[in-house]
Amino acid sequence: MRGRVLLRPFLTILGATVVVGAAVVAAAAAPPDWRTPPMLAAYSLAAALILVLSAAFLRRGRWIMPVRRMETAAARMARGEWDVRIQPHGSPGAQRLAVNLNQLAAQAYRQLSDLQHQRGGLQALVDTLPDPILAAGPGGRITLMNAPASRLLSLQPQQALEQKLVNVVNDEQIVELYEALVGAGGAKASGPATLLNREIRLVRNGQHLTYQAVATRAPGGGALLVLRDVSGPAGAVQMKTDFVANASHELRTPIAAIKIAFETLRDVYREDPVQSERCITVIDGHLRRLEEMLRDLLDLSRVESADLKPRVVAVKTSELYAGVRSTMGVMARQKNVELRLGDGDAGTSAGASAPGEIRTDTRLVNLVLKNLVENSIKFTPGGGRVTVSFQQSSPPAGATFPNVTLTVADNGIGIAPEHIERVFERFYQVDVARSGSAGRGTGLGLAIVKHAVHALGGTVRLQSAVGAGTTVTCEFPQAVARESDHDSESTAA
Repeated sequence: MRGRVLLRPFLTILGATVVVGAAVVAAAAAPPDWRTPPMLAAYSLAAALILVLSAAFLRRGRWIMPVRRMETAAARMARGEWDVRIQPHGSPGAQRLAVNLNQLAAQAYRQLSDLQHQRGGLQALVDTLPDPILAAGPGGRITLMNAPASRLLSLQPQQALEQKLVNVVNDEQIVELYEALVGAGGAKASGPATLLNREIRLVRNGQHLTYQAVATRAPGGGALLVLRDVSGPAGAVQMKTDFVANASHELRTPIAAIKIAFETLRDVYREDPVQSERCITVIDGHLRRLEEMLRDLLDLSRVESADLKPRVVAVKTSELYAGVRSTMGVMARQKNVELRLGDGDAGTSAGASAPGEIRTDTRLVNLVLKNLVENSIKFTPGGGRVTVSFQQSSPPAGATFPNVTLTVADNGIGIAPEHIERVFERFYQVDVARSGSAGRGTGLGLAIVKHAVHALGGTVRLQSAVGAGTTVTCEFPQAVARESDHDSESTAA
């Protein structure tokens, strides 16, 4: 290589000497009248021009064309076409430059392939996480969005990637959290790492969702947002709060009434026997209400317990009807409500029949019957009727016994449509005044029914119309009675 570098000046001088010599020879061979100084100058100029043109042609072949080819290839590389390669041509320097550019392109292509592979692996990893995740670069453009975030924000990744986060996210609380982290317009996009923790509430398909949002700013800029769904724990806390508030409200009213009646009784029990008797009646009614509420709370606690295991036995439907008549008959007669037990057992749907015996947990079924029939009698005016019936149809696929359908229907006052969705909530009562008088219920009966039927593996439905009455339908599967169940029942007896 060094010999070539030393040889180039020599070849250049040799070429110039040959061209000048050719010009001198041409001048010597010319006629005498052509050997004038102007003609000699013309010969010399022509020789110099030939020399310059030869050098330019040589330079074009060795430098200019290779450089142009490299310029075109470099422009394609700048557009991301890193698979472009340059064929080395021209001078050794141009060839070395082409080789270096090829090596640079190959290295960039490998690194880009590795980055794409790593990004694909990262995307697959974050897509498996249950929490929505968003990442934005220093310019505020979304660089990463996992599948839960795509579902939560109703955005396809191809729509959101490389777009401004504030332009594609429509939830104000998420945008506010992002701007609190990076500043309005990204004024604080760079700086020391920062972490913000905030609870945000979103509405999706009519459901209120609560998320614990964590936003982190990286030292080099950009932001990472992670949303953890805490709707379940938050709902449980709210339910507990509502339960305590409702229980306090329901207990406060009878206790206050008992206190007032007792104070009145203490003042007048000797002077006014009539007033004394009235106070005693009030105290007795509210004490019964407190007793009923405590009993319902205990029943609700039992049926809500995760440890509740139904004890399956074979029981005759006539025995269940007899139990209803013995516990609810007096209440029905006092209100002049007709109690029809088994009148609907002929079946109201095709293929249905009245079972003489069912296999289930007697305690839970009796609890369901007691609460449903009591509710129906309570909200049916005198002269009305309450009907209780059991039905069963063909066994479902893979089942040994058919499902049982228990129906309790009345022609009472009914329930307005806006209340139907909430009647299974604890302490919820259609009476908006919530006066707490002794004649009212505890608001726990239908909640007990719902959990008892769920414990049996069934479902409960309610249909009602104001002035037409209410029908509650409970459907639950039968199970094979086990010997241990019979043994435990006989031991308990």
